[in-house]
Amino acid sequence: MKKILMLILMVAVVGFAADATAAKTAANTAPATAIAAPVAADSVANNAADSIAAPSETDNLKAEIALRDSLMAEQGNSCKVEKDSLRQTIESEQAKSANWEKSYNTLKQENDVCTKALGVSIDISEKNKQKAEDEKKNASMMTSTSFIGGIAIGMLLFWLIFD
Repeated sequence: MKKILMLILMVAVVGFAADATAAKTAANTAPATAIAAPVAADSVANNAADSIAAPSETDNLKAEIALRDSLMAEQGNSCKVEKDSLRQTIESEQAKSANWEKSYNTLKQENDVCTKALGVSIDISEKNKQKAEDEKKNASMMTSTSFIGGIAIGMLLFWLIFD
């Protein structure tokens, strides 16, 4: 956009410069049929030519200034649009950042809860496993003690009967 505006400005400047150069060349060249005037009249003629050329130069300058002002206003408008666009982008990125931070904190909190629940579950599982081992040990001891008790009672009866 800036390049196009600069190109238009350069074309306008070249166009105005060409018009001004043509006006000066036309004022400086006198027709071949003209008779040379005295020096005093020549200076009056040059002043008249300058006064005739001056309004066209001022018109050209005014047009050039008007073009420059319109280009500056257009650039100002494009800068304002770009500024608004960047501001919206920044606000959007800030909203995304806040959303990501909130999501991260939620996940972190959920992770802590899950870690605690997993720890409790592992503790309960270990306690249940220990209880099962203790019960198995107790059951095997009861079996062996009842077997040994049976043998002892059998020996006692054998001794009482055969003695």
